[in-house]
Amino acid sequence: MAALFAVLIAVTATVGAVVAGVQRPPASPTRPTPFRFPTVAPTPVPKVPVLGFGFSAADDIAIHRVVVFGGVDSYDTTWLWDGRRWALAHPLSSPPGRFGAAIAYDPATRVIMLFGGRLAPGPVVNDTWAWDGTTWRLLDNGVNGPPPGEGAQMAWDDARAEMVLVTGTGANTGGETWTWAASHWTREGRGDLAVDPGAGPMAFDPASRSLLMVIPAPPDGAHSLTLRWDGSAWGVVNRNGPAVAAMAMDPRAGVLTLYCAPACATPVGVETNIWQWTGSAWLPHAGAPPPVMVEAEIADLDRSQLLILGSVFPANQGSPQPVAVWSWNGAGWTPLG
Repeated sequence: MAALFAVLIAVTATVGAVVAGVQRPPASPTRPTPFRFPTVAPTPVPKVPVLGFGFSAADDIAIHRVVVFGGVDSYDTTWLWDGRRWALAHPLSSPPGRFGAAIAYDPATRVIMLFGGRLAPGPVVNDTWAWDGTTWRLLDNGVNGPPPGEGAQMAWDDARAEMVLVTGTGANTGGETWTWAASHWTREGRGDLAVDPGAGPMAFDPASRSLLMVIPAPPDGAHSLTLRWDGSAWGVVNRNGPAVAAMAMDPRAGVLTLYCAPACATPVGVETNIWQWTGSAWLPHAGAPPPVMVEAEIADLDRSQLLILGSVFPANQGSPQPVAVWSWNGAGWTPLG
């Protein structure tokens, strides 16, 4: 009996060992050492806008900043200049990336309006957006609106308290004038232009209390025509202006100031970069040119200074340049930032 009990114990032990062996998980294979990818530092966010040509810039009086949007090679970025340094904005929504858009501040609604331009993929558009100091929102999708505009001009007419837009009709056949009516653009029937407005700048003249636009004079554009808006039509007030690059009011002097580069001349043969409007003619103003390629001219009302924005070297597609800011003191230029 004792012998039988010993045999039973031995059999039970053997079965238990077999079952345990079946239930035990297999040993983990030896894992190879994972490949160590090289550490790559993230691309730093630039401290200043690095753009090509065609960016849009305006003074946002409501938030005391100059706003820069778009431009070749940085099509959908929004930058803010506070008088000393740049900051990259992070709006919840933005217009589709573009260059060559018209831009202006609307003091009635305290927003910056942006119209048209050419999208990064190539199409020219006619939508309208508003910057409220924090983000962008769509105002008008362009249906039944102005022709798509690359190089259109927009400015606030302080005498009539309305936003005025001038855009080409395409194929260099002329231009149209539209005014903003709270939620859409309205075409001014007598505001058509026989010549393409091109990239001629537009700004309000405080001396004559009227909106002026300067466009290249046909046929070669070596000089310019100065036009005045009377609320319904454009009239030529000067035919011998300098070839224009950018124009804005100088807050210090209270006069429209035109910048051209390289130095440009009227038929009288005087060459300079700075011209000021007397109410009937452009007079040359002495002063050395800033060492930048000018892309925009801004009346910075908060700091009572005239600014130019541009780059030290020509900005071409594929080789964007940092945007430099210079101020005009009436006799010369001072770099800022």
